[in-house]
Amino acid sequence: MAVEKLSRDIPSHKPTKQCLQTNYYGTKEVTEALLPLLQSSTDGRIVNVSSSVGLLRQFRNKELTQELNDIDHLSEKRLDELLDMFLKDFEAGRVQVRGWPAEFPAYKVAKAAMNAYSRILARRHPALCVNCADPGFTNTDMTLNTGLLTPEEGARNIVRVALLPDGELTGAYFQECQAASRHRSYDTGRAFSIC
Repeated sequence: MAVEKLSRDIPSHKPTKQCLQTNYYGTKEVTEALLPLLQSSTDGRIVNVSSSVGLLRQFRNKELTQELNDIDHLSEKRLDELLDMFLKDFEAGRVQVRGWPAEFPAYKVAKAAMNAYSRILARRHPALCVNCADPGFTNTDMTLNTGLLTPEEGARNIVRVALLPDGELTGAYFQECQAASRHRSYDTGRAFSIC
């Protein structure tokens, strides 16, 4: 994964698969394991850490973008099928031809999948508050300490989303203390203030 983090070279298949496992499947598995606890709470909340690179404007395939943004019809099964398609396209060297993100494709696809999964989860469990939050370009090991925000500043958005009042937004993407519209949140990134 280190190769993909900052190199614009296309990484090998193994780090690509690891990136999807870490940034999507791992988070999904932990979430699914904790769902019974969250559902037994009167104030269950899930905040998945995301990134603006996972917004669908990073994708160049219109049909793929529409499918990932169609929260009323997108299922977890179909989302997994799309990730399998990405891996096959990656192995075959067809990432750019098929309209997947060109630079850092595995990370962008994993974060887009996490955004879509969060929306599916919010639809499936309306009693829970399920959202994604972007910490911004934070000065951490992942950015080789080149980020513009301190870790404390990056955590601020995550904590604010976790502490939203009851009945606030669910199925939304939050960036810099703003939530994108629930219906187009991963498409255009339009936002309104919640702070």
